[in-house]
Amino acid sequence: MRISRRAFLKYCAASAAALGLTNSGLLKLEDALAKQGGLTFIWLNGQSCTGCTVSFANSVYYATIQDLLLYGATSDSIDLLAIETLSASMGDQFLPPLPVSDFVLAVEGSIPTENPGYCEIANTISGSGLASPVTIYDAVTYYAGSSNCTGVLSIGTCASYGGIPAARGNMTGAKGIYDAVPSAIKSKVVNIPGCPPNPNWIVGSIAYILANGVSALATRLDNIRRPKLYFSCRLCRNCYRLDAASDLTSVPGRKGLFVGGTRQYDEIGDPNKRTWCLRKIGCKGTQTQSDCSYREWHSSAYSELGVNWCVGAGAPCQGCTQSNFPDKLSPFFGIQ
Repeated sequence: MRISRRAFLKYCAASAAALGLTNSGLLKLEDALAKQGGLTFIWLNGQSCTGCTVSFANSVYYATIQDLLLYGATSDSIDLLAIETLSASMGDQFLPPLPVSDFVLAVEGSIPTENPGYCEIANTISGSGLASPVTIYDAVTYYAGSSNCTGVLSIGTCASYGGIPAARGNMTGAKGIYDAVPSAIKSKVVNIPGCPPNPNWIVGSIAYILANGVSALATRLDNIRRPKLYFSCRLCRNCYRLDAASDLTSVPGRKGLFVGGTRQYDEIGDPNKRTWCLRKIGCKGTQTQSDCSYREWHSSAYSELGVNWCVGAGAPCQGCTQSNFPDKLSPFFGIQ
């Protein structure tokens, strides 16, 4: 599976300012993609629902699904050696041998630690010497432990922090990649949380690693290993509903308009409540850091921004980009 270098660089050029890439940085990125074989990466699935793959594949801002599935044999391309949800291969044919050149490992889903056998993903990896069947823990530590692995992207909240499989009451001991792997691998891990994450968070992180290396990206991560570019601001900051609730508003009489709450200003407000704050009905935006509110989702055409996001559609934020999701933010069950 290959994405053309031209399409990828067009995306990177359009996002250069946001990615912090100078002209020299873009040249480094182009040089990296021009190497024999281009960028190679392997996408593994642990305890997951595959929603992160679906989100990634649905992007059209920089590439369509047709681009993602376009096969070729040129060196100036991005090689996706394995991705379970979009792959026709199975069993012994699924997992590739260890790449002989630099590659990035992407992991979707958490890793069970109580018994690795809870998540078996293949019969074997050619040349690995691993016992059959291969568990997600075996595969992650095998690929990520290679000196050729330049970075490990934890795609989605399950891979980043355990997510829903790690919710209270689970029996598998599910953990995120950073907490599950040996200490020698931890420095390679970059968390890209979200349930699911925005596809631009994934591609932008890959672009930065290509241009600057994972060690450079490591200096631009927050305290829970998320790229600051996407996760440094509170979600409320760009929310159009903030105007209704915030004391910082410059619009007289707009404070205190909450869906499900008591209006302080009966004479002012939208009778349909489409612009009122959702905090009173459980929105966790005040506890969530991500740029969903201005990046938005579901771009409708190349180079066009997204068209909506959870709160914009009237659904309270569940805090899915945070390390304490879901138990401390939006628990699914009460355990007595």
